Amino acid sequence: MSKKQYGQKIELQEQIQRELDNRIKILEESPKVKIKSNGQLAFTELIKIQKDIQPAKLYLSSNGFYTKLGKFDNLQNYSEFTSWKKEYDSWYTKKKGKNTTFDYIDKTISLISDSSNEIPLFGSISQTVTSGITLILSNLKSRDEDLMDKTPEVLILLNSIGQFESEKSILDNEWKSIDSELKELQSEYKTLVDDQITFYGIDKSKYNIFLSATLDSDIGKFKVYSKEQVLKKLQSLENGNNTNWMGNVETYMHQVQSIRIRFGQLTGRMLDNIEKYEKLFSKYTDPKKFSAEFVTKAKDLGTDLKQVKENFILQFKPNKYIEDSAVMYIKR
Repeated sequence: MSKKQYGQKIELQEQIQRELDNRIKILEESPKVKIKSNGQLAFTELIKIQKDIQPAKLYLSSNGFYTKLGKFDNLQNYSEFTSWKKEYDSWYTKKKGKNTTFDYIDKTISLISDSSNEIPLFGSISQTVTSGITLILSNLKSRDEDLMDKTPEVLILLNSIGQFESEKSILDNEWKSIDSELKELQSEYKTLVDDQITFYGIDKSKYNIFLSATLDSDIGKFKVYSKEQVLKKLQSLENGNNTNWMGNVETYMHQVQSIRIRFGQLTGRMLDNIEKYEKLFSKYTDPKKFSAEFVTKAKDLGTDLKQVKENFILQFKPNKYIEDSAVMYIKR
């Protein structure tokens, strides 16, 4: 082999070695590059959740509906009941103190008539009242014609409300469970945000301004600032003596992803519960089976609920939230 050929071979070997060293360096640096990008992404996604996770925003569109729903069993809002109660009070005034059974029935009627008591009109109280009014009906005379005519209507009303409230209570309990879990998620979220703000050295005053920001430009400005700050901190950790910095960032990544997925699941349960309310209202549309006044109010609430659902779907996409959270990080 000539000197020239030997020199070319050595040069080729050195070139191959340089390329190999370069590829090894790229492979060594790749996880660090990835973790830096994902660290930035995790924090920016975390602060975005705050715009959705606030209960005020979650319930804002549905507040009017649930206020009406809470008053749905208030008998004072039904003319069928107030008209009957006027006739009943006139009748009972003549019976008061003369019959212990009637006196007991009157106490239960007074109990459900007082809206401040907030006693649900289903279960034992509903059965006691309807049984008592049925007993009164059987004791009415021809001179009590007005009360006699109105009593069957009020019994149908009480049975309608009682049946509805019994089914609604199951959905209400689910709503309370969702609300409780949302508050728990909020608490975890706040802790995670505080930890990451401290870890990355984010200016808390700038973050507080971001929370109240409404202009896209102001929101975008903080996101750019936070990305730069996160990268700056991670570069500092990489060049320092902290050998576990990548592990810290990965932990934050998983925590952010977990909160996003859980929030998606909670909004999914909220939508599911709204649809269960829809099914419940659809059962009470026949005035031949239920109180006519009750059916009218149920239809009105059903219309409000439809708007609640439309607003909710426009604002929240539970399945997309979960799907996006599952693939939110750079894999390569």
